[in-house]
Amino acid sequence: MSAKTSRPNRIDLRALALTSVSLAAFAGAAEAQTASRPLVARYGNIAPFYGNIAPFYGNISPFYGNIAPFYGNISPFYGNISAFWGDISPFYGNIAPFWGDIKPFDGPIGAASGDKAPDFSSTVEFWVEMKPVWDDTTKYWRELPASPTSSKLNKLVEKLEDVIERSEEQFGKAVKAKTGKSFSTAFAEPLLKKYGIKLSDPASLTKLSEADRAMFFLDWYDNLMTYSGVDHVDHWMKTVNWTPAITQQQGYGGSTTIGLLDFTVVGDKDILNNIVKYDGISTFSNGHGAAVASLIVDEVDGSGVMGIAPRAKVIAYNPFDKTGTAGWADVTTGVRMLAENKSSIINMSLGVPGFTLHPDWNTVFTNAGVAKVAKNTVFVMAAGNEGVTQKQNVAWDANNPYLILVGSVGLDQTISNFSNRPGDSCLTINGACNPGAKLQDRFIVAPGELILVSDDKGGVVRQSGTSLAAPFVSGAVALLHDRWPWLANFPKETTDIILQSAKDLGAAGVDPVYGRGLLDVTASQSPLNFNNLTWSQSTSGGELKPVDAQTILSGFKKALKKFDEKGELYYYAFEKIGATQRDFAIPLSESLIGQSVTTLNGGKEKFQEYLLQRMTVWADASKKFSFAASGQMFSPKSFSQSGQPIANGWGADMTLAIAPRVQNYGFVQDSLDYRSMVKVNGERSSFSFGFGAGAEALDGKTGFVANDYDSDRGGANPLLGLATGGGFANWNVRLSERMSLAIGATQRDEARDPTLLIGVDRPGSGAKRYQAAAQHLAATFVVADGFTLTSSYTLLHEKNALLGTQALNPGFLAEGSTTAGYNVGVDLQLSETLNLSGSATRGVTRESSDQDQNLTVGKGGVTTSSYQVSLTKSGLFRSGDQVRISLSQPMHLERGKLDFTTLQIIDRQTGELGYGTQSVKLGGTARPYAAEILYGVPVLKGEGQVVLFGRAESADATEPTNRLMLGSQFKIRF
Repeated sequence: MSAKTSRPNRIDLRALALTSVSLAAFAGAAEAQTASRPLVARYGNIAPFYGNIAPFYGNISPFYGNIAPFYGNISPFYGNISAFWGDISPFYGNIAPFWGDIKPFDGPIGAASGDKAPDFSSTVEFWVEMKPVWDDTTKYWRELPASPTSSKLNKLVEKLEDVIERSEEQFGKAVKAKTGKSFSTAFAEPLLKKYGIKLSDPASLTKLSEADRAMFFLDWYDNLMTYSGVDHVDHWMKTVNWTPAITQQQGYGGSTTIGLLDFTVVGDKDILNNIVKYDGISTFSNGHGAAVASLIVDEVDGSGVMGIAPRAKVIAYNPFDKTGTAGWADVTTGVRMLAENKSSIINMSLGVPGFTLHPDWNTVFTNAGVAKVAKNTVFVMAAGNEGVTQKQNVAWDANNPYLILVGSVGLDQTISNFSNRPGDSCLTINGACNPGAKLQDRFIVAPGELILVSDDKGGVVRQSGTSLAAPFVSGAVALLHDRWPWLANFPKETTDIILQSAKDLGAAGVDPVYGRGLLDVTASQSPLNFNNLTWSQSTSGGELKPVDAQTILSGFKKALKKFDEKGELYYYAFEKIGATQRDFAIPLSESLIGQSVTTLNGGKEKFQEYLLQRMTVWADASKKFSFAASGQMFSPKSFSQSGQPIANGWGADMTLAIAPRVQNYGFVQDSLDYRSMVKVNGERSSFSFGFGAGAEALDGKTGFVANDYDSDRGGANPLLGLATGGGFANWNVRLSERMSLAIGATQRDEARDPTLLIGVDRPGSGAKRYQAAAQHLAATFVVADGFTLTSSYTLLHEKNALLGTQALNPGFLAEGSTTAGYNVGVDLQLSETLNLSGSATRGVTRESSDQDQNLTVGKGGVTTSSYQVSLTKSGLFRSGDQVRISLSQPMHLERGKLDFTTLQIIDRQTGELGYGTQSVKLGGTARPYAAEILYGVPVLKGEGQVVLFGRAESADATEPTNRLMLGSQFKIRF
């Protein structure tokens, strides 16, 4: 330690970044800085580092000779931009002016482009095309002999000129717009001069070391990107598994306060805007404070560096005097000041040379003033840059605050040669090394080599050091404290999350080099172990009941689209962390299953299955039943009208109709394979009963078939369709020559198919079976011969479902729902071979019980509508053929509200649990429309049939694109 005569008890506390690895020609710059002022106190003894540069960079050629591995395959970064940025519109506000127009010939890069979507294609194409040129140039330069011939040097000049020409073509206009100068004057010439390159003197190229050449190309890339209108995508982002989308989702760090114990921050307005309070013993600055802070809070604004928590508030304290050194007393004062101002995280990129953790830190933390205010603060501390492994134990007080030590790794995730390491040293309490008390248990690594940071002049620079690894950890902690604010009162749990979520490196488990491993930002914001998540639901008695995690996670994302198109409803899973917990919002649609399902095989298989089913059912339903092997294959009559006489001993007029059962996709056909209807006709009344044909029997319209009652595909009365599949009965009485009244009932009890819907058969599932029943009252009026009007009322009861949708969680929709539907229909027999049928239904759905349940229909109910018009023509081209054309609007949510009550965090400052209700408004989505044509013709003298099928469907809430289906079928009667 170096004492200062003017300030006794000064020590050599060094800021732990190596600015001499900046974009300047680093070796010479380091020597110049050390000679001109006592920056050695700031940067440590860097001469040995640059004397032996190879171990630091290793084989540098893989970094710069092959640009893709270094920059992290440029094409995926910008080509698959949505995967990197996520949903960036809310993050950046009006995104168009930010990204601007980056095409090379359409004006300056970064200019506003109105409401146009951001266009990354030009930048992507540039780097894709530049890569082979870049690789070839770097490889050629690297492989030049020590004394190259003039011809070889001239060829190298040609390659560099090609790089310059391509760069100017892409970025020249942007440079001109920003600087008022040509690309050559403002960009290329200064950068070449910086590295002593004169293209008119090819021999100047031989004077650059391998490291100089590497830095030249990196400098060229960084400066080009300054004119792209895009924040720099840097290699560390992929290494720590971070994207701006994570920051957006977690809240940008906006409710977090970070303490910065570092040099005074100057030069970067974005960072200065975040500093809400500042103090210190001087205003001395050398760029280190700005560099560290930029990685935490620099704004994503179209230029420069991106910070992990750009909206966090910063309290800053500078413990360094004008010589760049600090004493323990000033450090103690700074720590106390930062903690007093409610900093839940304090970033400290400083330390004593030769130590990963100096023993005197114990004195700082046991200071009475510090101990009083810092007990809930997480301290993030850079490990140091001497490349030492700590061997000395550190006497530690059991009440000291929790800290995370941060070392550095390179692009290959190998420990940096300059990074200090924890070794097997221990934080001893009363002389004992307790389990989990070794430095390696509190040690983590993050990228610290050639990190792009803000300088103190409003620009950017690349630096290396553990100082630049620590802020990544602080940023991750800030996101934790923003998403779960009560964690700011649980420093042990906070540090456990960061350490336990780290990616293991080196020897398996915690080790003396990498400690816990590599920081993983995304993992830290996610459950540490999904199997340990717990869910609770309320029973009707208000008690909490645990729910199996696998039941919750086995959901189907698209099933609730018709109710919650934007995914606004969530339920909460809880993760126990020490003395507290975290909550995770899971979209409710993950646990709901509807009539239309998405299978593991995806939509196409479902599409094809439905196509075949639709054709087969229509053809089979339309043919006349006969016990003989002959007969007409097609008839304009509906299934309910196509019965054959049954001989009986009572002399009654009885008919029987039989057809293959309509299998509901996603359900197991565990009962009869046929649907049937027996009808007994009296003088003024009739009675019918049967199985699997309730909708057709009760509705009785001529032009509709079974699939028209499907709530997702057809527009006939969908309420009857939801209750069709089991037994039914219907009684019809003629009140006059022109008026009749019918009353009937139908029911359905079907098991869902566990091979298509994973999780429905698990214990406790609320969706094992779909059960529904409907009562139907209809009045029919014969307006004129061949012209019939029908008005009907349907009351649908669903046991644990809402309009065909069920929940895997048995607490959702537990009491079911009741829907009252009003239908108006028309049958118009235009001729013996031409029929027109129409139907329109309006339904209002309400909850079935006043008992408490998690998911309920809001006050006022849910209103739905559906309609269909079908035209059926027989004998179109030949005797016996039949065509049917239909237009429909399947069931559509007009308006309403769903209320969802769950156990959740009701006070996000304290983490207090309670019941909260979320609501989502229904309606306002695109209406579903469908047009369908079916044509069938008998062949082989009635022993076979050919069916042609076509259907078009419009985009709607559950399917985002228009769809067209075509098909055909050939059948032979045996």
